[in-house]
Amino acid sequence: MQHNLLLRSVLPTFVPAGFVDVGHSTVRDARSGKTLVIVDSVQSIANHLEATIVTQPGQVIAGLEAMPFLRLTITDPHGRTRVTSSLELPHRLASGWFCRSANLKPFQQELAERILDDGIAAATFHYCPNSLLHGVFYSQLAGLDPNVAKTPRLLTAEVVARGAQSVADGGVAKDPLFPSGDGFDVEGLVGEKATAAEVGAGFIPFRHQAFIAEEIELAVYLAEGRIERLPLPDPAREVLTLLARLKLARLLAEPLDLRAHCIFQAEEVPAELSDPAALLKALQEKLAACRSLGLLANPAVTEFALTLGAAKEKSKKGKAAVAVAAAATEEDS
Repeated sequence: MQHNLLLRSVLPTFVPAGFVDVGHSTVRDARSGKTLVIVDSVQSIANHLEATIVTQPGQVIAGLEAMPFLRLTITDPHGRTRVTSSLELPHRLASGWFCRSANLKPFQQELAERILDDGIAAATFHYCPNSLLHGVFYSQLAGLDPNVAKTPRLLTAEVVARGAQSVADGGVAKDPLFPSGDGFDVEGLVGEKATAAEVGAGFIPFRHQAFIAEEIELAVYLAEGRIERLPLPDPAREVLTLLARLKLARLLAEPLDLRAHCIFQAEEVPAELSDPAALLKALQEKLAACRSLGLLANPAVTEFALTLGAAKEKSKKGKAAVAVAAAATEEDS
């Protein structure tokens, strides 16, 4: 499956992804001479796709309860808890939370044995089909040769703008309580001398760069050929293709809200992605078939809980070494 979908910016201008010390990713097309800008990267779109099937941390949308994933409850030293999962964590099933935490050694050994015995595709699919769809690298899982520890993403998407032109702008954020900082005890607030703007009071100038473009495109590619070559039964391969289509259909069913000042609407949605409900129903049927074949974890959600200990304070010797290293780095830069 391959689609190149034209997008319309909901706002007159848009702000692409930007990076510290790099700015926006732009390049001049050698063929047309037009400027191209990456609006949203492959990795970022993958996160947006995963978010379409998550209602809240550790919870999937209604109808996907049979799809396996790992859920983790983390308790900090103060007794506060938060929930996350292999649908949300960086590296998914290969996250260090699952593959390196000392308290999860039995699971890590079981996962490594499954990968060695059944192959990375079957083992990953068993615990989290989503992770197999988006690709995993078990770099932190002990006992695995790097040659069998990685599988590439099967669903890839990216947003690119062609014929892009930047619109440099700026302004000043005004604090209605202390518009000029007069009468504001900054030193009493932060314990040291500083300007009002430095602590978020008074006039705070900022630089703003937006873009306009001749054309904005969401390019999508599902590697169905590679899916067909996976050493998995037909129902498992169909789960992967249906899950990919369901995510794309749900992503395109409403405005593509990538971030503030970066919101788009697809000009036209392909027929195969126009009915999320029908795709979900088909996916449920294939998940049931996989379960009858013993391909999926039972229960579907593998639960883990970790309690974090208090952070150890660095020794004075350690702090001194860090300070020396930092100073050396500054001198070299």
